[in-house]
Amino acid sequence: MRAGFFLGIFPLFTALCCAQFLKLPVPPQQNAAWREPADIPTNILSAANAVFALGFPDPRGCEYREIEVITSSVWDGRTNATATRGWVLPETTGAPRFAIAWNGLIYPVLKLGDAADLRSEIEGREAARGTNIILYSGISDRAIGESRSVFLATAASTRVLLLLRLGETTAALTNFMPRHALEYRAVSRAVLAPGSNAPAYDPYLQFAGDWAWALFDRTINSHMRGDEALALATVRPLADVQPRIEAEAARRGFPRQSNYDPRRKEKERPYLDYLDQLPELLADLERRVSEGPRVTALERGLTNLADAGQRITALIRDLDLVAARQMGQPGWVIPTQDPIVAALIAEGDAAVEPLLDCLETDRRLTRSVGFGRDFFRSRTVLPVRNVANTALLAILQARFGSAAEMRAYWKQYGHLKIHDRWFEILKDDSAGMGRWLEAAGLIVQPTNKWSLPGTGYSTEYPVTTNDTVPMRGEVLRGRTNPSVADLFARRALEISPTNMAAYDLAAAGEMGFRLAEWDAGAARPVLKKLAERCRATLEYSAPPSRGGISPWGPLFARLSMVRAEMGGDAALTEYAAWLKSTPPGELEQSLAESLAPLWKFPTNAILESVAEELFANTNSPWGRLPWTPSLRFNPVESDLLRVTAFRKLLARELDDQTVCGHIEWRPANHAAMTLTNRVKLTSGHPLDLPEGQRPEVGSQSVLRWCDWIAFSLGKTRQIPPFNPFASVEARDAAIAEAKAALGQPWRL
Repeated sequence: MRAGFFLGIFPLFTALCCAQFLKLPVPPQQNAAWREPADIPTNILSAANAVFALGFPDPRGCEYREIEVITSSVWDGRTNATATRGWVLPETTGAPRFAIAWNGLIYPVLKLGDAADLRSEIEGREAARGTNIILYSGISDRAIGESRSVFLATAASTRVLLLLRLGETTAALTNFMPRHALEYRAVSRAVLAPGSNAPAYDPYLQFAGDWAWALFDRTINSHMRGDEALALATVRPLADVQPRIEAEAARRGFPRQSNYDPRRKEKERPYLDYLDQLPELLADLERRVSEGPRVTALERGLTNLADAGQRITALIRDLDLVAARQMGQPGWVIPTQDPIVAALIAEGDAAVEPLLDCLETDRRLTRSVGFGRDFFRSRTVLPVRNVANTALLAILQARFGSAAEMRAYWKQYGHLKIHDRWFEILKDDSAGMGRWLEAAGLIVQPTNKWSLPGTGYSTEYPVTTNDTVPMRGEVLRGRTNPSVADLFARRALEISPTNMAAYDLAAAGEMGFRLAEWDAGAARPVLKKLAERCRATLEYSAPPSRGGISPWGPLFARLSMVRAEMGGDAALTEYAAWLKSTPPGELEQSLAESLAPLWKFPTNAILESVAEELFANTNSPWGRLPWTPSLRFNPVESDLLRVTAFRKLLARELDDQTVCGHIEWRPANHAAMTLTNRVKLTSGHPLDLPEGQRPEVGSQSVLRWCDWIAFSLGKTRQIPPFNPFASVEARDAAIAEAKAALGQPWRL
């Protein structure tokens, strides 16, 4: 783009408009009469007119030119200069230039270039893609970000409205495709030809919804990068049109989707259900613009503040500027990565009371935005109170269900140092297993590991020596009568005589494992007792229903492994006896965890013997694959390959030439497998075959059971990759080599 006019100011709209100009200009022919084309389908015309009545920008009277505008992404909120084309509004003395982009939004122009040829752009796209091009899939409500929606090729249905208004009817209809919601499956994928009438499909919600999303997306992005004036100028018209879109969609009879949120089960689900936070967002942006910019405490320098109270007050004031970003999807924002939050956490216990007040009363929003998937129309601006809650979790190192629970915890334990809290919680008979396990886990946590309770987020810092990393609770080792080990043992084994049903064996096992980390000597009798209880539970409890996961098999296996690691074979003898008496069907989906001792100790004589009885014996229920109808756990690809007897079983399976399904070659070196015999399975696998061995796309190969076993083995990289599309002779030769490899000592 050749520069004809340049404005290099950031954030652009805020800087240009200051506080006096907080709305976008109106195009010159916005309310001018429109000569409706005679050859446009009436349903499209009706929907288009209704959306223009909402205030959708009219490009007539504007020059189509090369432009550069500021866009952002929800991933980082960074300012990006994006070169595109749009309709530039006429110049006004002393005012900045503005242009309508393909997403139907009016943008401040960062750089203004030469005139562009709309007709050539349309025809160029058609020549490149064919005459009946579909530039927008229309399959679902995709969340097209503004860095893409400002272009003709990747805009949503907003481009249809712009082209219609300009009299480009053929191009508009060529670029239109009905949204394939479930209720409109009767609409074909055919392009609507000029002069035809569409099937019974009303595109109003598609047109209005795509424009509303573009407004919302820019509001979010502008807010994230700190261009509050542009965000406010965008969200105000969105707040105005949202109820009008909802009302018109209801009047037109659009069906509503079900409300799956149990808290809203009795309420109608809005058509634009991603706008739930709109009133909060509007109010927050109004507040920000009225307050104006400010210098943060970190920018001023925390050392310039007299005491901890002033630092904490200033940092909490700045929580609305927290701008931590989501790093992956699925995922969420981790506020502790923001320097403001990190500084508050560093203040420690002194920040707890002020943060509790913030949690309970602060209604501001931050600049952090979370989402499930970037291509779904869903964005959540994190409230300040959520960030305060995260800071509290990090300081208190405990999880809570409510602010009231947090206050009660702080009232009971806040006068103690943090490691003393853990000890007192273990002593407190009323604390409950959840708090006991939480405290025990923190006591044995290595000092180079940090976690955020209740979130699953943790990080581990590298250590510079080979020395054992101390535990966070080391300072408690001097406690006696009771000791930490005494309390761990009590919480693992104690059963209330008045409420025996309250004893949680799985949680008790976890407490036993914490004790093993803290004091192996004290743990031995405790783990033995827990193993006895677990074995009795396994013996007298009914197996889980098909598809269920029983905790007792994995728990017994883990208890056996930890006890074996402490020395002696008694635990493995007990484990072997249990496994011999247990058919695979009783373990259901917990097979991987329940069989872990076999591959953990593959050369142990006791386990080698039981493995021979299970896997080498063709009369054993373990002597033939598959063990269950489900392949959630595929033993062929597991660490069971370390077990000699299991490899013998696989060698037998490689002799089985029963047809079990088929496999199809798909584009991008992908194989789609369907098993219909012995086990029901449909799955896809990347398959990097050499150039000369790749079949034609769509080619299918009959899959024998031995082929599936060899294919699974090849995925472990313990044998060469297996080509299921090769000739039968070539496959048989590869299977023979696999059998020979299984008979050799395995790489452990």
